[in-house]
Amino acid sequence: MKTEKTLAIVLRRTDFGEADRIVTLLTSEGKISAIARGARRQKSKLAGGIEIFAVNEIVLVKGKSDLRTIVSARMREFFGEILKDFDRTDFAYQTIKTISSYAENVENPDFYNILRVTLKSLNDFSIPLSVIKSWFMLNSIMALGIQVNLLVDNKGNKLSLDSRYIFDGMDKVFVQSPQGVYTADHIKILRFMAVSEPKNIALIKEVNNYMSDIEQIVKYFN
Repeated sequence: MKTEKTLAIVLRRTDFGEADRIVTLLTSEGKISAIARGARRQKSKLAGGIEIFAVNEIVLVKGKSDLRTIVSARMREFFGEILKDFDRTDFAYQTIKTISSYAENVENPDFYNILRVTLKSLNDFSIPLSVIKSWFMLNSIMALGIQVNLLVDNKGNKLSLDSRYIFDGMDKVFVQSPQGVYTADHIKILRFMAVSEPKNIALIKEVNNYMSDIEQIVKYFN
């Protein structure tokens, strides 16, 4: 039998039969389903390798159908600290649900990395939850192919470091306005979010002061 080894994040587990589990996995190559036979038995060697909030090393055998069989599984990274905080746990489940939905219709290897980085960041309590939320929303919509214009305004002019802007949610573009709440600092943070991870965003001085404004922007795309 031909086997394949991959790193995977569990999106969903469903009990099947007397002791098996059907597992939906996200890998760098996309979303797949597999059966873990006997995973619900007390001494199962597979159970510890198909945990939620973890990166697992999975060995699979392809069958005649799309449903693969898990023959080996071990945990590589466990983000168990998430479970110590209700808000982080709740958002972690939201991200899994969201990425699962996106990956159903769009094939993009970035989804796996976005989910892995999000879970890893949620596991680190030094990173503000507000930063992680905005980072996740921005990067997941970009992975869908939706581009956030961080270069020019509604008139095609380059975004200026000396101007203030409002955000037009209908056309999803910045509009120059003396009364605008968005400044060069907001735009710099958004640009940084598009290329870096939450742990680096969190190092920006007083970054929390900008998160509520930035979250309002990325919400328009979700």
